[in-house]
Amino acid sequence: MVEMIPYPVQRVLDVGCGGGATGALLRRKGVLEVFGIELEEEAANAAKPYYTRVIVGDAEKVELPFPDSYFDCILYGDILEHLLYPWLLLKTHSRYLRMGGVIIVSLPNVRHYRILKRLILSGRWDYVEEGILDITHLRFFTLKNAKKMIEDAGFRIQGIRRKISAVPWLKILNSIIGGVLSDFLTRQYIICAKKIGEPNSCQR
Repeated sequence: MVEMIPYPVQRVLDVGCGGGATGALLRRKGVLEVFGIELEEEAANAAKPYYTRVIVGDAEKVELPFPDSYFDCILYGDILEHLLYPWLLLKTHSRYLRMGGVIIVSLPNVRHYRILKRLILSGRWDYVEEGILDITHLRFFTLKNAKKMIEDAGFRIQGIRRKISAVPWLKILNSIIGGVLSDFLTRQYIICAKKIGEPNSCQR
């Protein structure tokens, strides 16, 4: 996610900042102000040394103490799938992002072949402790659904990266046939989108 930020940026909001690994990296890259939102108090306390401020609370409910257009970039790292209304959060947070600023969104891909295989062949949709069917996931996305959510919130897609997860022979086959299977081999999408009104600025 951090690699897709169009540097230089001065102010970043990290939604669901966890223990602060992303904040530490952003600091090393010279970002002046890094704010975080984190639900779990223990993780928030661990993150505080790396952030200008960490707001503890539910991202869908907390009141943000920032003026409009304050941030250059907002990060949503594996957080939107845990929310009741992620599309509303994107629209709400848009006011805090300057025109031409970007959001970076990381989402698991429910269209991954392992999920489809289990669903089609055995009729199972088993929740697990972690992964695409993490028991704490409330929403599930394909690439088309993710793009529509982001675009409906007033953003234009600038770049998409895929985290491929597949057995070696499937990766080779996908390469031979020109990437036709990529949507089924992608475990996670990382999407860069810009608040509409500025030229393409995201690193691909």
